[in-house]
Amino acid sequence: MASSRDNPETSEGSAGKWCALFVGGDPLWFGHLQRDVACLQPDWVCLHAPDSTGALRILAGGAVGAMVVDGQAGDARRLIEAVREEMPQINCLIRCDISDRKGMDSWKGLDVALVDSHRDASGLVTSLQRIVRLREWSSDPAIKALLPRIRKLPATPKLYLEVTEELRNSKGSLEVIARLIQRDPVMSAKLLQLVNSAFFASAREIADMQDAVMILGSERIKSLILLAGIFSQYHSSSERFALSVQAILAHSIEVGGFSRAIALSETQDAATAEAAFTAGVLHDVGKLILAGNLPEMFDKVQKLRKEEKLPEGEAELQVYGVSHTKVGACLLAAWGLPLAILEAIAYHDEPELSSGKAFSLLAAVHVANVFAHEAEPSSPVAGGVVRAGVNLQYLERVGLGDCRGRWREVCGVGAVSRRQR
Repeated sequence: MASSRDNPETSEGSAGKWCALFVGGDPLWFGHLQRDVACLQPDWVCLHAPDSTGALRILAGGAVGAMVVDGQAGDARRLIEAVREEMPQINCLIRCDISDRKGMDSWKGLDVALVDSHRDASGLVTSLQRIVRLREWSSDPAIKALLPRIRKLPATPKLYLEVTEELRNSKGSLEVIARLIQRDPVMSAKLLQLVNSAFFASAREIADMQDAVMILGSERIKSLILLAGIFSQYHSSSERFALSVQAILAHSIEVGGFSRAIALSETQDAATAEAAFTAGVLHDVGKLILAGNLPEMFDKVQKLRKEEKLPEGEAELQVYGVSHTKVGACLLAAWGLPLAILEAIAYHDEPELSSGKAFSLLAAVHVANVFAHEAEPSSPVAGGVVRAGVNLQYLERVGLGDCRGRWREVCGVGAVSRRQR
């Protein structure tokens, strides 16, 4: 994010640094924030303007990449509207009290990201990184050309929102989550089907939703609700399409499980492991979206892969002009998923494009995806389809070059021959 490559539109700042302007808010608060941001992102410059007039004076200098406006600042809405109209390259963010529903309504129609005014420097940095990354992806000419043709967009399942709200409640319980799921018979049946699939390898058949929630935990159940909800929105009378969807679904669950195992092994942190599971099960959503909206082009990609012996990414570039990974991340960003999950989705086939220097969800999903493909029949050339292997240069860059053997063990997959690598 701090490099000019990560910020192609906004790399002109002070001494080449990326610049964020904070408007309004207490000067003492900004002083503390500035010090914290300097520790988190040394290559950033943080500027402060007490009001809209001061902000416009700074913006006239042309070095600002993002503007964070305090919702209590005078003329805040007018300032944002002016910036969106005259300086659309600037990423805007509004700090406000998310719990104040009436206050939140005042920002409707601006199409600007909101962040809770109580978030610390780390939260603000993540929010800024997220909106800049999304702008980078959505500005791709190929994605701009595809989006008008994608009319069947995945909607966030209502049940997912209800379960998420229950988990945020300090008095929330797994029993309530199970009851919420049971109210939706179709989703309940789908989840039990997934939980009883071969990948989870339960010692007994799970017929009760409360048992399923207790065994898998709330976070994994939440991710499976998201996955099942998305896949249920794409169906067709075509048997070939149905088989493709089932194959993507099975692969997604396997990658989710492998990603979780790798992350838990590497970090010993349950929250990171569950985030890796979410990233893994959603990593190929872009492929589903493209197959469901542009079936002829999807079929053309599969034909190219087999006839020309091309890796999937190369075939997609020839047909779509962009990979399914970027399409998926771009569209899922609207759901407010964390940046680390979005980057794992966007870069899982090309991890070298990320700026990471340590273990991340991306590393887990990238390797898990390769392991899952290796397990497919006649891998890595299944039915004439070429599969990409683990990107060793990327693993070396993030200090994980010698981890594959250990990760194979925790995922329960064997080593492959040199030819398959």
